[in-house]
Amino acid sequence: MCKADIVTGRNFIIQRVINILPKRLRLMFNPRRKGIEEFMKKTSRKLKAGQSVLDAGAGPCPYKKMFNHCKYESTDISDPHKILSFTCSLDKIPIENNHYDALIATEVLEHVQYPNKVVAEFYRVLKKKGRVFLTAPQGWMVHQEPYNFYYFTRYGLKILFSDAGFRKINIEPIGGYFSVLADTIKFNNLLEQLKGYKFLYCPLRMLEFPFTQLFFPFILPLFDFLDRKRNWTLGYTLEAVK
Repeated sequence: MCKADIVTGRNFIIQRVINILPKRLRLMFNPRRKGIEEFMKKTSRKLKAGQSVLDAGAGPCPYKKMFNHCKYESTDISDPHKILSFTCSLDKIPIENNHYDALIATEVLEHVQYPNKVVAEFYRVLKKKGRVFLTAPQGWMVHQEPYNFYYFTRYGLKILFSDAGFRKINIEPIGGYFSVLADTIKFNNLLEQLKGYKFLYCPLRMLEFPFTQLFFPFILPLFDFLDRKRNWTLGYTLEAVK
């Protein structure tokens, strides 16, 4: 047995300890998720009690509690958790025109085949002066295959939303170069590809968890202040008005 396999139990215990930490502390080890969570918190504070909100591409609805003061609805292409308000393809939302006060969509746009049609649907179902709040990655590993079609720059997002008719489009980066570096290290899958090379796999397995999952994700984003241009970024937050 490779000695590195012994650390599996240790790593599992460490991960369990991390999982019981308060969410604010857990997010310190995941810069991408931290940026999205912070944006969603700000979004929830911008919406008034009783306003209608559609969570598009909601999955397991991780942000539902943030919008308890709103009339929250959720949708996605499927509903394995049996918690969504309805299911649909986001380029054909079965809702009448001018229905919602706000629409949120986090890390969804890269998974739709025709993002221009989806953004047009967002525009259609929003009321006049309704707002869309969205996050989209600039780059990441291929995931949820084969439904991973695009990644976006700020310029691509602006074109998509302005062409759909949105105005007052505000786009901000999520982190800089050092957050990208931390995220890439944390979610690399290189080690699994080296299982056939025990002379490499064993020593790397011993070091992998504490450095890639804890140390680098926590430390590296602290240096983002050095990256003022933010051409390297995890992705973007976007707010726009119909």
